[in-house]
Amino acid sequence: MASATPLTAPVRRLLLSHALASLGMSLPWPLLLVLVWQQVGGTAHGDLLLGLTGAARMLPYVLLSWATGMLADHVRRDRLVQATLLTRTVLLTGSAVAVAHHSLLPAVLAAALAVACGTPAYPALAAAMPGLAGSGRRRATDLLVTIEVASFVVGPAVGGLLLAESTRGWLPVLAVACTVLAAIPLREIRLPRPVHDTAASRRTASGPLAALRSSAVATRAVGVAGLINAVDAALVLALIPLAEAHWRGGVADYGLAAAIFGFGALAAPALWRLGTTTMTRSRLGLLLFGGALAVVPLAPAVGVAAGPLLVAGAATVHVEGALTEAIQDAVPDDQRAGILGITDSVMVAAALLASLVAPALASAIGARQLVAVLAVCCIAVATLPWQPDVSRRAASPGPRLPPAQRPGPRARSSSEAAPLE
Repeated sequence: MASATPLTAPVRRLLLSHALASLGMSLPWPLLLVLVWQQVGGTAHGDLLLGLTGAARMLPYVLLSWATGMLADHVRRDRLVQATLLTRTVLLTGSAVAVAHHSLLPAVLAAALAVACGTPAYPALAAAMPGLAGSGRRRATDLLVTIEVASFVVGPAVGGLLLAESTRGWLPVLAVACTVLAAIPLREIRLPRPVHDTAASRRTASGPLAALRSSAVATRAVGVAGLINAVDAALVLALIPLAEAHWRGGVADYGLAAAIFGFGALAAPALWRLGTTTMTRSRLGLLLFGGALAVVPLAPAVGVAAGPLLVAGAATVHVEGALTEAIQDAVPDDQRAGILGITDSVMVAAALLASLVAPALASAIGARQLVAVLAVCCIAVATLPWQPDVSRRAASPGPRLPPAQRPGPRARSSSEAAPLE
């Protein structure tokens, strides 16, 4: 069984490194938001500046992930990740120095540039995972996606807990320390250049967009990933009027609901056995996500909604893991990181767009009705016919690894045993 395949030491170290680096990039933002609000709150442009500060963390993914992911299709992926860690360390140090000198604009810009420099890391690691993890690829990919998604919640949550006057000064320092420590597990892990084979040469010349358009599986995966991130963003905003008008607990109920949904991402490994192929995992995950959302508007109190929100948070990461694996299977190794970068851009752009329209929709039709619509959308997409695409299997299993890092005899995982959806 694929579930019994243990993760190799290089895979565990790679996951630890990404967890530390992701935490480091997320930690400073609650402090930066608070400092900006304390300085400009109540002024004519205070709300705009606060919004721009929040957007500064997300915009690099929209603007750059599609392009920076392609770097990992042309260079050694381990060196690319190490380079991002170095640049992130320098920029986060600059942000920490700027905070210490009460220079908020340079601090925010340096932190945003650190995010921008980190955009190639996740596509590079996800693209390299099939070659590094071997038969443990699915489990490793799911854990990588869990870390990536959870970092958007866990980092700010930890940062928020350290906003007291006695500890807030250590937040930028802790961010730098996490990034420095992330480089240690990567030592002696080699992720070579992607394999360029003859069959993929024309696709390589055409670029990742052409490879994406040529695969119905990859195109579908990118679209569903955008949908689920849009639903996530809209749900988080819809919880505000739900907490105020329906649960009547105000900010406290909203904070609890948002935290439960966010930390539900950490429970995603509990759904690992939900489905055996990438298509069934995506479908069942979407059905579970939509079903959990459908219960939320019916809950009379946040305590009753806690369970469904926890399940929804886990289901969304489960779906993203399945979609990532589908892309790994559907495209050749020398196009994989570029397409994963495009996926990142699509996901964050969808979340930003949903964040813009969700408050207006909640006001127009009601928060409970909006959440119900989101649930119906997920269930509808899960039940629509998904045309299998058997025209392309993974063109390359990944780069050949040095003997010290090469996994044991290749066992076919359950997702590999069935035809690619």
